[in-house]
Amino acid sequence: AVVSTQSTGHQLHSEELGTLQKQIRAALNVQTERKAKAEREELLATGTIRRRGKKDVTKVAEEITGTLQRNTELLAAMVRQQEETVHNLAASSAEIGNVDSEYRSLSAVLVSSHRLVTKIGQRAMTDTILTYLCFFLFLCTVAYVIQKRIF
Repeated sequence: AVVSTQSTGHQLHSEELGTLQKQIRAALNVQTERKAKAEREELLATGTIRRRGKKDVTKVAEEITGTLQRNTELLAAMVRQQEETVHNLAASSAEIGNVDSEYRSLSAVLVSSHRLVTKIGQRAMTDTILTYLCFFLFLCTVAYVIQKRIF
């Protein structure tokens, strides 16, 4: 049961990682499309590419490249953080599995201890009753001996 719980937890973490990676790719695609659209609009607003100087085109290309590099670094950092989170979740799931198995074993020990304590309590009661009966028998014997000697 613990192994299936761990594998299920691992599958959930893997699925979550896949989902997050897909979302990151989609966000990167949207960002790239927005940048391209903004560039097109800027180019069309100021005229054709021919009107722009080579320095302007190079500067814009460098800015776009820098922006894309920063975005790539941010996404890589996010992926590393998500991987660390998945690793921590897997470790905590394993620890929870260990705690669960310990709980189950201690539960079994408690049940058997309860049975033993109950049996000991019953035997103590039986011993007390037998002690009183033996004492009563002793008193009866003493009374019988005294009666035979005196009378």
